[in-house]
Amino acid sequence: MQASRGSILAGVALSALASALPTQAQSKVPDLNGVWQAPYTNNLATALGHELPMTAAGLAGFKTNKDSNEAFDPSASCLPFGPARGIQAPLPFQIVQTPDLIIILFEYQRTFRLIYMDGREHPKNLDPEWFGFSTGKWEDDTLVVNTSWMNDRTWLDTAGHIHSDKLKLTERFRKVSPDTVKWTVTFDDPVNYTEPFTMVRDLKKQDTMIMSYSCEENEKDRREHHLPEK
Repeated sequence: MQASRGSILAGVALSALASALPTQAQSKVPDLNGVWQAPYTNNLATALGHELPMTAAGLAGFKTNKDSNEAFDPSASCLPFGPARGIQAPLPFQIVQTPDLIIILFEYQRTFRLIYMDGREHPKNLDPEWFGFSTGKWEDDTLVVNTSWMNDRTWLDTAGHIHSDKLKLTERFRKVSPDTVKWTVTFDDPVNYTEPFTMVRDLKKQDTMIMSYSCEENEKDRREHHLPEK
């Protein structure tokens, strides 16, 4: 009888512990909901304090974008800007956080990004997209996001640093105070860069809301204005 009572008590204790673990884990998850903004990053090299570790292909593409009058920033023609550059833009963005999905709503071009938190794997085969495919998970109090399957039609910054569709991003969002999230992003593109490189930015909470943004008619007038006269 005592052995039976002991087994019952042990079972109750284990059950209580199992039910408490998710609660303890959830208590470490910070609330990222709200409007945030990072410092505007015009040139990744300036932010890092040194030039990026470019391959010959990466350097050639960068020089073309920087020096040629024919080059024109894709986002200035109303084309999407990609996941990391959206956070580095001079406009705020809103994070909507749920257990299974985190949504980033950009004021810039009034577009969005989806980060799947439901444990799904990255697809083995997918047509590259403007914002790629993102999955996230919590490591204690840090949101870790992995992104792949981005097309090569965006720039990494306004200066013209390019990337291929082999680019992979690893981002870490860590809330270090009620009004600050430390955002660490690693760029890994073996086609255009000899090694991965990492940038850190502080995202600041904004007491505002994201506003409407309109990019009209593919901004053809801007392109014509920037191209040399014939």
